[in-house]
Amino acid sequence: MPPIHPAIVHYPIALGVVSVLAETAALVFGVPSLAPLAYWTIAIAAVGAILAAGTGYWDMNRNELARETHELVHLHLKSGLILMIALIVAAVWRWSLSSPSIFYLLFAWAIVAGLVVQAWLGGEIVYSHGAGVAAANQGTASSEEAKRPSRRFYRWIKGRDLKSNGDDHAA
Repeated sequence: MPPIHPAIVHYPIALGVVSVLAETAALVFGVPSLAPLAYWTIAIAAVGAILAAGTGYWDMNRNELARETHELVHLHLKSGLILMIALIVAAVWRWSLSSPSIFYLLFAWAIVAGLVVQAWLGGEIVYSHGAGVAAANQGTASSEEAKRPSRRFYRWIKGRDLKSNGDDHAA
């Protein structure tokens, strides 16, 4: 069975961003007709985040990953759970408001920033470390060069290097 998470994860990312853009445009340009779009897309993004977290956990546990890749996946999992909770909070918060407050919009834009980082890290895990894909050796950079940005990010977040057992690619 192919990985399920990649087929689901794009919905909460896209809908979360669309919701915040619609909410911001409604406020800045005075277009109240965008409010229903913002309501519904944040609600669907929250549901999608729950599905993305579940399928990500499922895929992680059925893949054989190199130790280094598995550590990145665990970081991605933890940050994904934080984003899932943030999207749920944003959805409940937005549905309780008659119009968005500046505090809501700041929170929502922080979620967008988190979604960007999360999407980048997911891409690194797949495209640089090969998680969930068969090795094709068709990259534009060497394996070591491709892994450099995610290794730096991990070191910055965790304060230590990824532990590698000598196997730098997904099995």
